Amino acid sequence: MDKETGFLKVARAKSATVLAALTSLLAVACAQERAGITVDPSVRHQIMRGWEVTTDMSDDDHPEAVGLYQEQVYDMAVSDVGIDRVRLEIRSGAENQNGAWKKFVAGQISYQDWRPLRYTTVNDNDDANVINWAGFDFSELDENIDRVLLPLKSRIEQRGERLFINLCYVAFTDQITNGGYDHDRPEEYGEFVLATYLHLQEKYGFTPDSWEVLLEPDNGQKQWNPTVMGKAIAAASRRLKENGFTPAFVAPSTMDMARAVPWIEEIAKIPGAMENIVEFSYHRYHNSNAENAKAIRAAGERFGKPTGMLEWWFGNGTYEVLREDIIDAGNAAWQGQVLRTLFAVDFADPNKPAVSIATDTRMNLQYCHNVRRGAQRIGAESTDPGNTRPVAFINPDKSYAIIADTKGPVTMTIRGIPAGQYTVSYALQDRSVVEPAPVKTDVNSEITVRMPGRGVITVSSFKSTVGQPQSR
Repeated sequence: MDKETGFLKVARAKSATVLAALTSLLAVACAQERAGITVDPSVRHQIMRGWEVTTDMSDDDHPEAVGLYQEQVYDMAVSDVGIDRVRLEIRSGAENQNGAWKKFVAGQISYQDWRPLRYTTVNDNDDANVINWAGFDFSELDENIDRVLLPLKSRIEQRGERLFINLCYVAFTDQITNGGYDHDRPEEYGEFVLATYLHLQEKYGFTPDSWEVLLEPDNGQKQWNPTVMGKAIAAASRRLKENGFTPAFVAPSTMDMARAVPWIEEIAKIPGAMENIVEFSYHRYHNSNAENAKAIRAAGERFGKPTGMLEWWFGNGTYEVLREDIIDAGNAAWQGQVLRTLFAVDFADPNKPAVSIATDTRMNLQYCHNVRRGAQRIGAESTDPGNTRPVAFINPDKSYAIIADTKGPVTMTIRGIPAGQYTVSYALQDRSVVEPAPVKTDVNSEITVRMPGRGVITVSSFKSTVGQPQSR
């Protein structure tokens, strides 16, 4: 009996030790799966200027089928994704009388024939202060406005919002094989900008919200450097002001992230340039890293300008990049795709293509759908920043959006938000979900939500006029 009792005592002691170890491991595991998020509205950061796409609806595999699905793309881009800003492009070759664009779309010349002609300029006349309208051909610009921009504009206005139009000048002059180019002359560039504004005002009754000075000036445009760009901005600013327009330029839009700040600093040396820039822009095709993002943000703060990452296509614009641009680079505007590639199009039935939201877009729309132009980023801290990384915004309608990317499953308790009801949505690699019932704050004005895996989760009080995609 004594031996049995001794054995039981030892067994019970071992069991207690094992149980304590298991409890400890479970507590650690639970701790790793829990995160507290504190929102601080008193900490204010950038004000958002829009979620941008380029108005491109071309499809290399099935160009003849665009008309079969474009209306659905327009609907979903606005209602599901939340796009509210577009990059509308104008090529330098619009100052030319060769009719190259019209010949190309009419099938009179091939793409190979059109490509070296589209950036060639022929001066309208010898006087940069007198516009000879016969020397300009805006047919390609008008085609993009009529076919893509106006449908998007109408849909966004139906939501009670306004489309932000960023008109981008494109001149890949290294493609010119037979012809000239003179827009590196500041006065001629200024005339081109003014002519475009006057054309848009007369034909469509609107002008762009901003003009992007030159797409990727470090991508083969040997005529351009920061000094030329600064002088072009100054000349165009003067011409616009003389004709009653407000200059609002976006620059420098370098393809190399590391070159953005040096270009900004050189442009700032040109009188009449920096005061008319409203946004510092960059792309991420080279030297894409957090260090350069922070340098761009510092330049923006130094000159008092918002920043925008306005291109990293081909599947590169992931939600991790988006977060880095918002936090480290202080982005107020962001573009990760052209309009068409926001979506996957299935041509199994060639007469009825099926449109769905691409995976990267599903992730990114957790931001785009819930954070509207004019929203201000506010403070948000996590108790587990290695695994749960939050950002928070207050929208113009005073609604809140708290967004976090997570490394895995996590239960989050959010505090510091107004009492009320919040919609919970999340995107994982294989699906997106909007919880059917809103979550209410408790007596402590806190909300506890569960994220089931790696991805992006949003807790939002934004009252959209349309719903997010449910399960895609």
